[in-house]
Amino acid sequence: MRTTAHDVLQQFCTSDRTQRVFADWRDDPRRRDVVPAVMEHGTSVVYEMSPGDVQSVCSRTEHALGLVRREVGESVAAIVDWHPDFAFTHMFHLCMEHIGHLPTYQEFREFADTDHLGMRMLGGPSRAKVREVASLGVPEDRARAAMRWRVGNAYYSFLREVVTVVTLRHLGVDVRVHPLADALFRVDAWVGRKVLSLLISNRKFRQGQRHGRKVRPELWLADVFPPMEFECIELRPATEFGHVHVPSTEHLTEVADRLRAAT
Repeated sequence: MRTTAHDVLQQFCTSDRTQRVFADWRDDPRRRDVVPAVMEHGTSVVYEMSPGDVQSVCSRTEHALGLVRREVGESVAAIVDWHPDFAFTHMFHLCMEHIGHLPTYQEFREFADTDHLGMRMLGGPSRAKVREVASLGVPEDRARAAMRWRVGNAYYSFLREVVTVVTLRHLGVDVRVHPLADALFRVDAWVGRKVLSLLISNRKFRQGQRHGRKVRPELWLADVFPPMEFECIELRPATEFGHVHVPSTEHLTEVADRLRAAT
Protein backbone atom coordinates (compact mmCIF):
# COMPACT_ATOMS: atom_id res chain seq x y z
CA MET A 1 0.00 0.00 0.00
CA ARG A 2 1.31 3.45 -0.93
CA THR A 3 -0.09 6.97 -0.64
CA THR A 4 1.22 9.51 -3.15
CA ALA A 5 1.08 13.26 -3.61
CA HIS A 6 -1.38 12.63 -6.45
CA ASP A 7 -3.70 10.90 -3.95
CA VAL A 8 -3.51 13.98 -1.71
CA LEU A 9 -4.38 16.35 -4.54
CA GLN A 10 -7.34 14.20 -5.59
CA GLN A 11 -8.60 14.18 -2.01
CA PHE A 12 -8.07 17.79 -0.95
CA CYS A 13 -7.14 20.02 -3.88
CA THR A 14 -10.68 20.33 -5.23
CA SER A 15 -11.63 23.92 -4.41
CA ASP A 16 -10.45 27.32 -5.58
CA ARG A 17 -8.86 27.95 -2.19
CA THR A 18 -6.92 24.68 -1.93
CA GLN A 19 -5.82 24.94 -5.55
CA ARG A 20 -4.43 28.41 -4.85
CA VAL A 21 -2.65 27.14 -1.74
CA PHE A 22 -1.06 24.34 -3.73
CA ALA A 23 -0.09 26.63 -6.63
CA ASP A 24 1.47 29.20 -4.28
CA TRP A 25 3.54 26.48 -2.60
CA ARG A 26 4.54 24.85 -5.89
CA ASP A 27 5.65 28.17 -7.40
CA ASP A 28 7.41 29.58 -4.33
CA PRO A 29 11.13 30.07 -5.16
CA ARG A 30 12.05 29.07 -1.60
CA ARG A 31 10.51 25.64 -2.22
CA ARG A 32 12.55 24.92 -5.35
CA ASP A 33 14.20 21.89 -3.70
CA VAL A 34 11.21 21.01 -1.53
CA VAL A 35 8.51 20.58 -4.19
CA PRO A 36 10.10 17.76 -6.22
CA ALA A 37 11.11 15.84 -3.08
CA VAL A 38 7.60 15.99 -1.62
CA MET A 39 5.78 15.39 -4.90
CA GLU A 40 7.88 12.28 -5.57
CA HIS A 41 7.42 10.95 -2.04
CA GLY A 42 5.25 7.91 -1.41
CA THR A 43 4.13 6.89 2.08
CA SER A 44 4.33 3.15 2.71
CA VAL A 45 6.54 2.25 5.70
CA VAL A 46 4.04 3.43 8.31
CA TYR A 47 1.38 1.12 6.82
CA GLU A 48 3.60 -1.91 7.41
CA MET A 49 4.22 -1.19 11.10
CA SER A 50 2.60 -2.81 14.13
CA PRO A 51 1.96 -1.13 17.50
CA GLY A 52 4.81 -3.25 18.86
CA ASP A 53 7.18 -1.77 16.28
CA VAL A 54 6.31 1.74 17.39
CA GLN A 55 6.57 0.85 21.07
CA SER A 56 10.03 -0.55 20.45
CA VAL A 57 11.15 2.76 18.95
CA CYS A 58 9.60 4.73 21.81
CA SER A 59 11.50 2.59 24.32
CA ARG A 60 14.83 2.78 22.45
CA THR A 61 14.91 6.42 21.44
CA GLU A 62 17.12 8.75 23.40
CA HIS A 63 15.31 11.69 24.97
CA ALA A 64 14.83 14.07 22.07
CA LEU A 65 15.06 17.16 24.28
CA GLY A 66 18.24 15.99 25.97
CA LEU A 67 18.86 17.97 29.16
CA VAL A 68 17.34 21.16 27.76
CA ARG A 69 14.74 22.71 30.03
CA ARG A 70 11.75 24.66 28.74
CA GLU A 71 12.96 28.02 30.05
CA VAL A 72 16.15 27.63 28.00
CA GLY A 73 14.60 25.93 24.98
CA GLU A 74 12.02 28.69 24.55
CA SER A 75 14.35 31.59 25.33
CA VAL A 76 15.57 32.24 21.76
CA ALA A 77 12.61 33.60 19.79
CA ALA A 78 14.37 33.39 16.43
CA ILE A 79 14.72 29.62 16.85
CA VAL A 80 11.41 28.95 18.60
CA ASP A 81 9.68 30.42 15.54
CA TRP A 82 12.13 29.02 12.97
CA HIS A 83 10.62 27.31 9.93
CA PRO A 84 13.17 25.78 7.52
CA ASP A 85 12.30 25.43 3.83
CA PHE A 86 11.49 21.74 4.36
CA ALA A 87 8.71 21.44 6.94
CA PHE A 88 9.52 19.10 9.82
CA THR A 89 6.82 16.70 8.67
CA HIS A 90 8.61 16.50 5.30
CA MET A 91 11.86 15.64 7.05
CA PHE A 92 10.49 12.88 9.23
CA HIS A 93 8.40 11.24 6.52
CA LEU A 94 11.21 11.34 3.98
CA CYS A 95 13.69 10.03 6.56
CA MET A 96 11.39 7.12 7.47
CA GLU A 97 10.94 6.06 3.85
CA HIS A 98 14.65 6.56 3.16
CA ILE A 99 15.86 4.28 5.98
CA GLY A 100 12.90 1.89 5.81
CA HIS A 101 11.65 2.15 9.39
CA LEU A 102 10.52 4.65 12.02
CA PRO A 103 13.71 6.33 13.24
CA THR A 104 14.69 6.79 16.84
CA TYR A 105 15.77 10.33 17.58
CA GLN A 106 19.42 9.36 17.39
CA GLU A 107 18.84 7.74 13.98
CA PHE A 108 17.10 10.86 12.75
CA ARG A 109 19.93 13.03 14.04
CA GLU A 110 22.48 10.83 12.24
CA PHE A 111 20.39 11.11 9.06
CA ALA A 112 20.39 14.92 9.36
CA ASP A 113 24.13 15.01 10.04
CA THR A 114 25.46 12.51 7.48
CA ASP A 115 22.94 11.79 4.72
CA HIS A 116 22.95 14.16 1.73
CA LEU A 117 19.16 14.59 1.83
CA GLY A 118 19.12 14.95 5.61
CA MET A 119 21.86 17.58 5.55
CA ARG A 120 20.00 19.48 2.84
CA MET A 121 16.72 19.41 4.76
CA LEU A 122 17.92 20.04 8.32
CA GLY A 123 21.61 19.53 9.14
CA GLY A 124 22.91 22.44 7.08
CA PRO A 125 20.06 24.91 7.67
CA SER A 126 19.94 24.29 11.44
CA ARG A 127 23.67 24.89 11.85
CA ALA A 128 23.42 28.02 9.74
CA LYS A 129 20.57 29.31 11.92
CA VAL A 130 22.51 28.66 15.11
CA ARG A 131 25.52 30.55 13.71
CA GLU A 132 23.27 33.44 12.65
CA VAL A 133 21.68 33.72 16.08
CA ALA A 134 25.05 33.46 17.82
CA SER A 135 26.42 36.24 15.62
CA LEU A 136 23.69 38.50 17.01
CA GLY A 137 24.90 38.03 20.56
CA VAL A 138 23.08 34.92 21.84
CA PRO A 139 25.53 32.52 23.54
CA GLU A 140 26.17 29.66 21.12
CA ASP A 141 25.41 26.95 23.69
CA ARG A 142 22.02 28.54 24.35
CA ALA A 143 21.31 28.76 20.61
CA ARG A 144 22.21 25.06 20.19
CA ALA A 145 19.98 24.16 23.15
CA ALA A 146 17.07 26.09 21.64
CA MET A 147 17.56 24.26 18.34
CA ARG A 148 17.56 20.91 20.18
CA TRP A 149 14.29 21.93 21.82
CA ARG A 150 12.79 22.96 18.47
CA VAL A 151 13.76 19.77 16.64
CA GLY A 152 13.14 17.46 19.59
CA ASN A 153 9.58 18.68 20.08
CA ALA A 154 8.93 18.27 16.35
CA TYR A 155 10.20 14.68 16.58
CA TYR A 156 7.86 13.92 19.49
CA SER A 157 4.94 15.39 17.55
CA PHE A 158 5.76 13.06 14.66
CA LEU A 159 5.96 10.07 17.02
CA ARG A 160 2.49 10.87 18.34
CA GLU A 161 1.12 10.96 14.82
CA VAL A 162 2.75 7.64 13.93
CA VAL A 163 1.42 5.99 17.10
CA THR A 164 -2.05 7.26 16.24
CA VAL A 165 -1.96 6.07 12.63
CA VAL A 166 -0.47 2.66 13.38
CA THR A 167 -2.83 1.98 16.29
CA LEU A 168 -5.95 3.05 14.40
CA ARG A 169 -4.96 0.90 11.43
CA HIS A 170 -4.35 -2.02 13.80
CA LEU A 171 -7.90 -1.44 15.09
CA GLY A 172 -9.32 -1.72 11.57
CA VAL A 173 -9.52 1.94 10.49
CA ASP A 174 -8.03 2.64 7.04
CA VAL A 175 -6.10 5.77 8.03
CA ARG A 176 -3.90 7.45 5.38
CA VAL A 177 -1.07 9.98 5.68
CA HIS A 178 1.25 12.00 3.47
CA PRO A 179 3.50 14.97 4.28
CA LEU A 180 1.98 17.07 1.49
CA ALA A 181 -1.42 16.87 3.20
CA ASP A 182 0.13 17.60 6.59
CA ALA A 183 2.28 20.60 5.70
CA LEU A 184 0.00 22.16 3.09
CA PHE A 185 -3.52 21.54 4.41
CA ARG A 186 -2.79 20.79 8.12
CA VAL A 187 -4.16 17.25 7.76
CA ASP A 188 -2.44 14.96 10.26
CA ALA A 189 -4.27 11.94 8.79
CA TRP A 190 -7.53 11.04 7.09
CA VAL A 191 -9.92 8.19 6.58
CA GLY A 192 -12.38 8.53 3.73
CA ARG A 193 -13.79 12.06 3.90
CA LYS A 194 -12.89 12.52 7.57
CA VAL A 195 -9.82 14.55 8.55
CA LEU A 196 -8.01 13.70 11.79
CA SER A 197 -6.21 16.31 13.90
CA LEU A 198 -3.96 15.44 16.82
CA LEU A 199 -3.72 18.25 19.38
CA ILE A 200 -2.33 18.79 22.85
CA SER A 201 -4.97 20.40 25.07
CA ASN A 202 -3.00 23.59 25.55
CA ARG A 203 -4.26 27.17 25.21
CA LYS A 204 -1.12 28.20 23.36
CA PHE A 205 -1.78 25.60 20.66
CA ARG A 206 -5.50 26.33 20.49
CA GLN A 207 -4.92 30.07 20.16
CA GLY A 208 -1.50 30.00 18.52
CA GLN A 209 -2.39 31.27 15.08
CA ARG A 210 1.19 32.48 14.64
CA HIS A 211 2.24 28.81 14.67
CA GLY A 212 1.01 27.79 11.21
CA ARG A 213 1.40 24.11 12.06
CA LYS A 214 -1.49 24.40 14.51
CA VAL A 215 -3.97 26.21 12.28
CA ARG A 216 -7.02 23.97 12.20
CA PRO A 217 -7.67 22.16 8.89
CA GLU A 218 -11.29 23.34 8.88
CA LEU A 219 -9.97 26.78 7.87
CA TRP A 220 -8.22 25.38 4.80
CA LEU A 221 -10.78 22.79 3.71
CA ALA A 222 -14.07 24.56 4.38
CA ASP A 223 -15.06 24.73 0.70
CA VAL A 224 -13.68 21.38 -0.49
CA PHE A 225 -16.28 19.30 -2.29
CA PRO A 226 -17.49 16.74 -1.43
CA PRO A 227 -17.33 18.31 2.04
CA MET A 228 -14.97 16.99 4.68
CA GLU A 229 -15.74 16.02 8.25
CA PHE A 230 -13.29 16.62 11.08
CA GLU A 231 -12.26 14.60 14.11
CA CYS A 232 -9.98 16.00 16.83
CA ILE A 233 -7.92 13.58 18.90
CA GLU A 234 -6.96 15.65 21.93
CA LEU A 235 -4.17 14.72 24.35
CA ARG A 236 -3.70 16.08 27.82
CA PRO A 237 -0.37 17.90 28.32
CA ALA A 238 2.58 15.74 29.33
CA THR A 239 3.18 15.74 33.09
CA GLU A 240 6.51 13.88 33.24
CA PHE A 241 9.70 15.16 31.62
CA GLY A 242 11.70 12.65 29.59
CA HIS A 243 8.91 10.29 28.57
CA VAL A 244 7.32 9.98 25.14
CA HIS A 245 3.81 11.39 25.45
CA VAL A 246 1.46 9.48 23.12
CA PRO A 247 -2.28 8.73 23.02
CA SER A 248 -3.32 5.76 25.13
CA THR A 249 -4.61 2.59 23.49
CA GLU A 250 -7.90 3.09 25.36
CA HIS A 251 -8.31 6.59 23.94
CA LEU A 252 -7.52 5.46 20.41
CA THR A 253 -9.90 2.50 20.75
CA GLU A 254 -12.70 4.99 21.50
CA VAL A 255 -11.67 7.03 18.45
CA ALA A 256 -11.59 3.91 16.27
CA ASP A 257 -15.09 2.96 17.43
CA ARG A 258 -16.39 6.42 16.48
CA LEU A 259 -14.68 6.36 13.10
CA ARG A 260 -15.97 2.88 12.25
CA ALA A 261 -19.50 3.88 13.27
CA ALA A 262 -19.31 7.01 11.09
CA THR A 263 -18.11 5.15 8.03
